[in-house]
Amino acid sequence: MNWLSQFTTMSAPFNQIVHYISGSNLFKGLPIMGILWYFWFRDADPKSNSRRIVIATLLGCVAAVLIARLANNLGPYQPRPFASSALSYHAHIGLPAPESQALYIWSSFPSDHAALFFSLATGIYLISRSAGLLVYLYVLLFIALPRVYLGLHYPTDIIAGGILGIACVALSSRSSVIALYDKHSSMLLAKYPAAFQTALFIISVEIGTLFGDIRLLLEGIVKYFPR
Repeated sequence: MNWLSQFTTMSAPFNQIVHYISGSNLFKGLPIMGILWYFWFRDADPKSNSRRIVIATLLGCVAAVLIARLANNLGPYQPRPFASSALSYHAHIGLPAPESQALYIWSSFPSDHAALFFSLATGIYLISRSAGLLVYLYVLLFIALPRVYLGLHYPTDIIAGGILGIACVALSSRSSVIALYDKHSSMLLAKYPAAFQTALFIISVEIGTLFGDIRLLLEGIVKYFPR
């Protein structure tokens, strides 16, 4: 972290680019989810296993994010690097100080970003190794590294989240687990293809945007309940 901090005061435009990439769904969830949908339509043959893996991947990444959020809320609190008094944090020139209160309240360990996107990359890897390796590299360079550079996560947060995401999809894509729901999902897809794929698309968009709209909805509902 100290080594990375030496670059934070070198270029305001570079910091702004990294900050934009870190927060942009155009660079995060949408292209990766687009690859999953590419394989969904490419391998429409019922004999292909790709569609089963896509559904297993979506289930696995939801489980990974839920586990990561539970660990954030129930585990020992670890401040994010930019808020840690143990680090000689250097401000990023060209960027305002983080204002979101959630960034100070939420524990940084493990990274739910890493859990989500490494799980999606794992699903793609199970369908196509060459595409999966490229997505792993993309996640590392354009999603994980910017969050470390901006002081949002420690490398250990990324590693833990990545392992969690990979493990969840590796488990959800096992034939014994797929067998638990495959008959029902295949029946729904065959009987209501338009409705099933529309629902799956909406779910994938929410996953690709880290459940941003759902989080806002839940936060709004919580405000109406007395504490």
